[in-house]
Amino acid sequence: MSVSQFLLDNGIEDKGQLITLVQAVAAIPWGEARTVSEVLFLNKGTCTGKHLLLQECLQELGIPFRSVVCTFRWERQNIDFPPQLGDLLKDQSWEHGHNFIQLKGKGDTWIDVDVTWDPLLHAYGFQTLPADWDGATSFIGVDPLERRWDGANITSMKEQIIQDMTPAQQKARAAFLRVFFDWVDSLRV
Repeated sequence: MSVSQFLLDNGIEDKGQLITLVQAVAAIPWGEARTVSEVLFLNKGTCTGKHLLLQECLQELGIPFRSVVCTFRWERQNIDFPPQLGDLLKDQSWEHGHNFIQLKGKGDTWIDVDVTWDPLLHAYGFQTLPADWDGATSFIGVDPLERRWDGANITSMKEQIIQDMTPAQQKARAAFLRVFFDWVDSLRV
């Protein structure tokens, strides 16, 4: 599937359907897919995959945006983790790389838009895009943010965040993500 086909399948033809576009990408299940082609083929995506898809759609429609990279800590989210994930977070803490986009707001302002978590995950404490999002209000799906870079290159900044971790943090992050992907997948059965 192509970005053009995704837009067509969701009835999106022009800039006036921004809310529909953002909601369509937010509705894609969160899961292990980090490129636009993987997200479109697998119908799931990480924060990177889903926001890269959103960016390509925005480009196709001629809507200005910029990328944002930030960090957060999993243990500070109000997510109802299963014990195994909670135990992993007790053993080691790290700043996890995350990304979302900004859209041009009124005047010279920018609004934050995060489509990472799909609606099913709301029941487990994930901050999901409000169903009544108005296209003008900022929304970020993680809180609190540790650090933030507006207009950053997603790939290079996230690689740098991982490189800045200690070897123990990198190992803990990898172990956590393996279990986290499996847990989220199990919620969809």
